[in-house]
Amino acid sequence: MPLDRSERDFNALVIRLGIATMSAGIVADFLPPLYVWAVYGACPPLADLAKIAVLATTAFGASWVVQLISYFPVLGMPGTYVSFLVGSVAEIRLPASAMAQRVTEVEQGTREAEVISTIAIAGSVLMSAFIITLFTFIGSAVVPLLPKLIQKSFDYILPAVFAAVLLELSRKYINVGLTTLAFAVLFSFAAKALSIPGWLWSVCVIAGGVGIARFFYVKERGQSAAK
Repeated sequence: MPLDRSERDFNALVIRLGIATMSAGIVADFLPPLYVWAVYGACPPLADLAKIAVLATTAFGASWVVQLISYFPVLGMPGTYVSFLVGSVAEIRLPASAMAQRVTEVEQGTREAEVISTIAIAGSVLMSAFIITLFTFIGSAVVPLLPKLIQKSFDYILPAVFAAVLLELSRKYINVGLTTLAFAVLFSFAAKALSIPGWLWSVCVIAGGVGIARFFYVKERGQSAAK
């Protein structure tokens, strides 16, 4: 459905604000090291900086594209800008957005869902800032006192969050969810056997999920047209 003028104006405003805030965030990221360089004269050799940049791009470059594509349908446009500006997208912002849309029973991909997503993400930013500040002062003293089993369980928080989000998003489209999950598991075994790089592994799984969703969408639309 084509966007009306108000929606186009809103999207244009979001894009302008998003570019401005993201650009400001990027500049702010460089201010501390530039300060240390200017005041204390401490700066790594350019060759080392180039090596680090290449390593970071190799390790995380694929996720810079994959995460934007795979998270956008849930986060929406304003939510995407906010989420990638503050970070912890998969761990906090995506689950908050998905759960808020479920509770309010809005249809994903609609303007209402985009508004609910943005409000939920903004709330998660405030809450996570409070929690992080709190645990900055007490977490380092409390965590070492926990049993080793509980400390080890922290390693599984992110997979558990992804599983919960996948389950939530698959409730309405169970065929897509189960087929995508089966494809991801089978491809994972094949990727390990063939020694496929991790970045290409992620890209193939995401692309396969998109293709599976497209297949079921076309199939369902064809069946509806036949009736």
